[in-house]
Amino acid sequence: MSSSSFNAEEHKKMLRSYFNGQGFQRWASIYGDDKLSSVRNTVRQGHAVMMDKAFDWLQQLGLPKGASILDAGCGTGLFSIRLAKAGYKVTSVDIASQMVNKAKEEATRQGVEKNITFEVNTLESVSGTYDAVVCFDVLIHYPAEGFSQAFRNLASLTKGSVIFTYAPYNKILALQHWIGGYFPKKERRTTIQMIRDEEMQNAMKKTGMKVKTREKISFGFYHTMLMNASHN
Repeated sequence: MSSSSFNAEEHKKMLRSYFNGQGFQRWASIYGDDKLSSVRNTVRQGHAVMMDKAFDWLQQLGLPKGASILDAGCGTGLFSIRLAKAGYKVTSVDIASQMVNKAKEEATRQGVEKNITFEVNTLESVSGTYDAVVCFDVLIHYPAEGFSQAFRNLASLTKGSVIFTYAPYNKILALQHWIGGYFPKKERRTTIQMIRDEEMQNAMKKTGMKVKTREKISFGFYHTMLMNASHN
């Protein structure tokens, strides 16, 4: 029995409520083409840089056309649509029905909805077998114990790679907490959960995965670590 204060059900409830409400408005704007404040604009640009890099890594895996990819925490479907356009068979999953509906709308508007299966589900409960799994800017909302649980499930869904982002522990960011300290109040999002190196190593050990590539992406107010972990 864990003595930690992490409650998976409460955590899911909080994320679902945020991303169906205030978070949906905020992130739909960032992922869309609305005019943004300079703070949010750097987040949009950083996110775009991360997605370009992740897409390059995915293509370097040399998966065949029509390979199946799970986009776990698909948000408004930006990456899913890009994958579908590149000829992959995509399953797009998000905890928030608002996000999934928006992703579905966008996919239909761009004519790739036939290549994408949409599902409202959590990282811990999603199932299936995929050639690769991607999960961007979602695990950053999970504290170490929740991260480990969610990552274990994602790793079990593929024999190949999981390409994902997380927030590495950083003393300065921890002290000043860039979300709370630097963001104007109205610009804040959910708390970013920083993962220490040893916690990341433990999570990898539990899944038997090895880190193949990692790259830190910092752009204005956007800070994340992009990772490619693989079973082989």
